[in-house]
Amino acid sequence: MRTPLVVDTNEPEDILERLRVLRVDVDRRKIAPGDYVVGPIGIERKALPDFFNSLVRKRLFEQVRRLREAYPQPLLILEGDIAEISTFRQPQSILGALVALEVVEHVPVLTTADKDQTALLLSVIWKRQDKEAAAYGLRHKPKEMSVEERQRFLVEGLPNVGETLARNLLERFGSVRAVFTASSEELKAVPKIGEGKASEIARVLGAPYEGKQRRLEGP
Repeated sequence: MRTPLVVDTNEPEDILERLRVLRVDVDRRKIAPGDYVVGPIGIERKALPDFFNSLVRKRLFEQVRRLREAYPQPLLILEGDIAEISTFRQPQSILGALVALEVVEHVPVLTTADKDQTALLLSVIWKRQDKEAAAYGLRHKPKEMSVEERQRFLVEGLPNVGETLARNLLERFGSVRAVFTASSEELKAVPKIGEGKASEIARVLGAPYEGKQRRLEGP
């Protein structure tokens, strides 16, 4: 039996719906790093403008490094019309980054025209996976994080919470413990967290753990 295609909660709903139409077994949850996971393959999806912005802000190669550290087979999907690279102010920078990813970082880059084609590519990757593929960790903890980074990392594990919302929550409540013990009403008062997100966060924090505990057996 194939392992599910794990989709990050921040990925577009239309890609998720297209994957379901393609009969892909989808498991939607928070992932860090990456946007999709198929067995040992960790996938980062970047639309062309996002790729350029990450490059300008010097975040691209840090994101790729984390992806490579977290998964045995990292993969980058570049989404958009590649011909548009020539319309950017510094097209040579984008082309140079693509060369560096492939040649220096050894991270394959696959291109798609749009979200529909991205979903189709993901379905092909999912269907080609080894049926015995192992499930890998879906959150990667970078080494040597500061206390502030560790706090954000913990809060980013909540449903639909990215870096910006994690900062907002920590600034409002003052500590990770206070965030985790906040009521749904208190969460709703935080900028960019509406009733839906607040309810889901409160539900997850208050839900009993239903996983099967593994017993440690001696030799």
